[in-house]
Order: sequence, then structure tokens, then C-alpha cells
Amino acid sequence: MENDLDPRFLKGVDEFNHGLYFECHETLEEIWLEERGEDREFYQGIIQIAAGYFKWEQGVMRGAIKLWRTGLAKVEVYPADHLGIELARFVDGVRKNLAEIEAAYRAGGDSPPLKVPVLRLAHGARSG
Repeated sequence: MENDLDPRFLKGVDEFNHGLYFECHETLEEIWLEERGEDREFYQGIIQIAAGYFKWEQGVMRGAIKLWRTGLAKVEVYPADHLGIELARFVDGVRKNLAEIEAAYRAGGDSPPLKVPVLRLAHGARSG
């Protein structure tokens, strides 16, 4: 885990945790566009998950399902704590939301209310 986190990453985490999913997507995209290393897929996955929550808010279940599936596939390969985030807990929450949305979509219902997971900073993570 890196000790010093990019302030833009922390801003994106804060935006996500305050339900500002579109803004989180935009903030993290700045980092993703610059990233050339092993974390590029991580950022892209979080961006896709945030975009999925934005689609969920709009009632576009199919879009949320697609974005969560692709985002989860990218982030779940990283360690349980990655870039200062308690990733395992977050992934579990997104998976639960995905299952709820998929069930509602199959049943032809409306987009259900969800308990959205938060991006928690792991112990010892700090801003730079």
C-alpha cells in the first residue's frame, strides 16, 4: 500500500461516499488517464462502479448491471486493501447491490433502494 495517496483519489473517494457518483467518475478519470502502471485497471474499475451507481440513480438498471459487472471484474483481482482502500468490504457491498438489481430486473420491477457501500480508508492510509 502506498503511504501517500493522490489528493484527487481522496477527492474521488469522498465524492463517491457522498453519493456524487458522476463527479467521482470525472475526478478519478483524471488519474486513470495518466496512470500507466498496474493500477490503471483498478482506477477504471472504480470509475465503472461509480458510473453504475449513477445509472442506478437514474433508474437505468441494465446500465448499472453492466457497469458493476465490468467494474467488479477489474477491481476484485487486487488485494483486500489496495491504495489505502478496504477493497474487499467494498467489493462485497457492490456484489450484494448487483444481486439485488439483477433480481429486480429479472422480475420486471423498478430499481430498488440499495444500501450503497462506502470506500473506506484502510488503517494507516493517509493523504500526501
